[in-house]
Amino acid sequence: MILRYRRRIAALSLICFVLSLCFTQDASAQNSDRSNDSATSSRVPTVYEDPELVMEYQKSITADDLAAHLYLFASDFFEGRETSTRGQKLAAGYLASQYRKMGIAAKGTAPNSGPRDPAAYFQLVPLYGSKIASSNIVVTSGGSEIGSSTFSSGDIDGHSYLMFGEAPAVSGSVVFGGYGIADDDLGYNDYAALESAGISYTDGWLMILADEPLSGPEKSMLSTEDGAPSRWTTNRFDKLRYMMSSTPKGVLIVGDTSPREKSSVKERAMKAGKGLDGVGSLSLTPPDADGGQRRSFPPMFVISSEFANTILATSGRTVESIQKEINGSLKPVVFVLDDVQISSTIKMDTYEAESENVVAFIEGSDPVLKHEYVVISSHYDHIGMDESAEGDGINNGADDDGSGTVAVLEIAEAFEKARRDGVGPRRSILFLNVTGEEKGLLGSAYYTDTEPIVPLEKTVTNLNIDMIGRIDPTHPGKDDYYVYIIGSNLISQELHDINQRVNELTKINLDLNERFNSKDDPNQFYRRSDHWNFGKHNIPFIFFFTGTHDDYHGVGDEPDKIEYERLAKITQLIFATAWQVANQDKVPEVSGEGFK
Repeated sequence: MILRYRRRIAALSLICFVLSLCFTQDASAQNSDRSNDSATSSRVPTVYEDPELVMEYQKSITADDLAAHLYLFASDFFEGRETSTRGQKLAAGYLASQYRKMGIAAKGTAPNSGPRDPAAYFQLVPLYGSKIASSNIVVTSGGSEIGSSTFSSGDIDGHSYLMFGEAPAVSGSVVFGGYGIADDDLGYNDYAALESAGISYTDGWLMILADEPLSGPEKSMLSTEDGAPSRWTTNRFDKLRYMMSSTPKGVLIVGDTSPREKSSVKERAMKAGKGLDGVGSLSLTPPDADGGQRRSFPPMFVISSEFANTILATSGRTVESIQKEINGSLKPVVFVLDDVQISSTIKMDTYEAESENVVAFIEGSDPVLKHEYVVISSHYDHIGMDESAEGDGINNGADDDGSGTVAVLEIAEAFEKARRDGVGPRRSILFLNVTGEEKGLLGSAYYTDTEPIVPLEKTVTNLNIDMIGRIDPTHPGKDDYYVYIIGSNLISQELHDINQRVNELTKINLDLNERFNSKDDPNQFYRRSDHWNFGKHNIPFIFFFTGTHDDYHGVGDEPDKIEYERLAKITQLIFATAWQVANQDKVPEVSGEGFK
């Protein structure tokens, strides 16, 4: 620990030195406070009119420059960039320093910040935090206690830990819901079985097994295309979203039945206990808002098989026998646990915190169109550090969303070069690096719902960038130059068409993959990044994304795994799309159904 502490002190000293260098402006940026005095008011050609001109500025976006930013931004220096922590604030300072060095004007709203203060780029986001102090589960049958489990920093019995939720006290009956999967395409649906049996779980607890029927860590027993585990195993949020659509009072996940799980529930509970002093959950809403009626999510506990069998005792079944039955028949097993009640209590510690959106701005060159805005966004926060980890415990988030953040920097620099050359964008462009995405899209929600820095009614497009640096498992070839395009035609078919056409005209020729471009997509990616907060205001958006991977939200998401040439191509496409939107005479027409 002493060695780790010394490394951190050395790292922070180096950061301070680096940031001091970053704020030393080069000659081309000495007049950044002039904002756009050198910008021309003459008509700037669009991509459609002069693709060769746009391609000249595209060339300034290079794999080498992206890597130079990302190897620092996604390094241990920034301690995983968890919202409201020292590492996140250092990252905000780095971004401000880069915009300042480029000569791009600040557009923050932080009070008492001078024009050369990095805080001039900050929009302060007030936050309200809550951390688990303790949780307790009590199981009764016939009015008598038959089992209990406690989880707190000073008392961990190893049979449960709280994964999610804040509801202070919950009591109800118990329903066993199989694996908690609803997927007719795979031929397996626990929820259909519950409905067929006339079983409701909305007034009580839902107990499910983790993952899905598996014959090995990487082998599903369900009818997946490649035999690999489905999204119900690889993306835990799919299960959460589906079960929460019916809102049970609480959820119990039996966490040690899957062949993919290498650690016991007790080991994970001990690890989770060591993290109780961390940031916890964050909200834009104070706990006592609306008379203390701030939304609190149902508790979700991970429990051991041993504790689950205590709960199941009155049924004459065990976790092992149920799993064997389901896996053998591939048919759901669901039932009500008669005369069993579960009560939970959760105590939370609350506190106030603050974070920062980073906002830079290039004013439009057209005297009329400069009052319309294109917002190019990414989130720069990540999930922080695991202090209990042996070895590397820093989640550096190179792809999530270091890749999108450095892409925004490179796009900003390319537009600033064009402005200095007299071909600055006709419409104004806001470069928005938001905080708190990993905590619930908080930074973008604060921007759109509380303090929009430019008028939302004059914001014509949002181009949002989140995880564009890696290749997902469905694209195994490194030469597969693709990007997922999500939401582009949901509000504006014209914006969708613009993106496709500039891809061809500027000879980028990426595969613009629409695999997830549907409101009905089970992954619901169109809701899962910061574009959502613009889209709900009916602002046309495109979400650029290359998919999840095995290092998603893990310590393995490092800069050396990024595909920089492909990252550069995608960044160039986003720049070209922004150029077209910023310079064409009319804004992209709102034509789709939106989020209705």
